[in-house]
Amino acid sequence: MAKEKDTKIDEVVAELLHRIERGIYTAGQQLPSERELTEELNVSRATIRGALQRLQAENAIDIVPRGGVFIRTPSAKVTIGPASPLASKAPALELKRAGSFIRAMEAQGRQTLVRFIEPSSIVPADDDLAEKMQITPDTKLLRRYRVHIVDKVPYRILDSYYLASLAGDLLGKDEGYTPLFKWLREHTGTIAAKAFEKLDMRPPTAEEAHLLNIPRSQTVTDMDRWVWAKDGTLFEYSHIIANAALHEYTYSYDIDEGASR
Repeated sequence: MAKEKDTKIDEVVAELLHRIERGIYTAGQQLPSERELTEELNVSRATIRGALQRLQAENAIDIVPRGGVFIRTPSAKVTIGPASPLASKAPALELKRAGSFIRAMEAQGRQTLVRFIEPSSIVPADDDLAEKMQITPDTKLLRRYRVHIVDKVPYRILDSYYLASLAGDLLGKDEGYTPLFKWLREHTGTIAAKAFEKLDMRPPTAEEAHLLNIPRSQTVTDMDRWVWAKDGTLFEYSHIIANAALHEYTYSYDIDEGASR
């Protein structure tokens, strides 16, 4: 009996892999539910579950608890920070080019997409945002809530807030994605000059896991980012959630001569 069950699982695995190879199921696509696959392939739900578990072990799919099953795409890790002092083939996205993630990926020949989770909007600053941006509550802010997708794989979620007095005219310009720093420089004369970032590592929330197409057990990098203009104006605060498996953050620093070794 065990041998017959294994054979059924083998058949389902082969059929699903065949569909992936033929492009019937594409990278990032959610598979039909277990019930739908059970009816379509005329097998038991236990057989479907066994096949999906094997496909996940073979890195063909990701099973997101309470989120569904998604086709996985092999993805390159992005190094963000100074290039390693050691020989490395992996290009680094320098911190001095803050805000250029999408452009840097395009320069490497990778396919990029900015998907807005919600339409951009003008919102009043609540107490938390007012404290983070050193402004008074109810100050008008432009909010952009989006996902950066590289080669059809979600890399990071960005929830960004900008002073509406500077960036408010960008409202409604989500389609095609307008690079903010370039737009500010050309339309307002505002030049982004300095950024500060604070990082933490933690498990994702259910919504974050769904948006990044990862299991809840996988780690994300939780980043707060502030950006100042050349004249000292703090005009952006962003909360960034990055798939930790696809990002590597590096940094360098000077060592005090009196530091112990």
